[in-house]
Amino acid sequence: MTIDVENPIISYARRGQPFQYEKMFFTTIEPYILEFKNCRLEKLTEEDAARCLARIFKKMEVNGVPVLEFFKDVIDKWKSVGSSQFTITSKLSSIIARDIFCCFDKNLYDKNDEFAVCDRIYCIVKDGVKDFIICENTVKDGKLSRKHLSPEAEYFAELMKFNEEGKLPKVNDEKY
Repeated sequence: MTIDVENPIISYARRGQPFQYEKMFFTTIEPYILEFKNCRLEKLTEEDAARCLARIFKKMEVNGVPVLEFFKDVIDKWKSVGSSQFTITSKLSSIIARDIFCCFDKNLYDKNDEFAVCDRIYCIVKDGVKDFIICENTVKDGKLSRKHLSPEAEYFAELMKFNEEGKLPKVNDEKY
């Protein structure tokens, strides 16, 4: 799955304006949502949306580890306080969306005006094939009008390389 950088959420992202992580995430994985429910996520009831996302999460991997295994401690904590399935899938969607789209959120740029990065790459495994969520955006070089990868696309390419080399973390060490 390629991130649509022409999506208004990304193209109109500005400092001081909230970035719509979950909406961008649901737009990106929409083919899988439609495959499960043949309906856009916002048109589903909370229960059906939670069921649909749970099915997708069962097929997702982060850094080569199943998402539900990677975030097991966090999910168990949410379950222990009595969170509903909808709440759990919503919170997990939020975490995943922030990991994937942090580089597009202008509010997270540092003092050197560089975008935020994460050490996680996500994919959905279907029929044994890994469909990675990546950015392949290119930009024109002003001198010779040649196209090259945008900085965000280079970041995703580097994540893919590190993942292939086994350099990305296989366990979650963050507390939510």
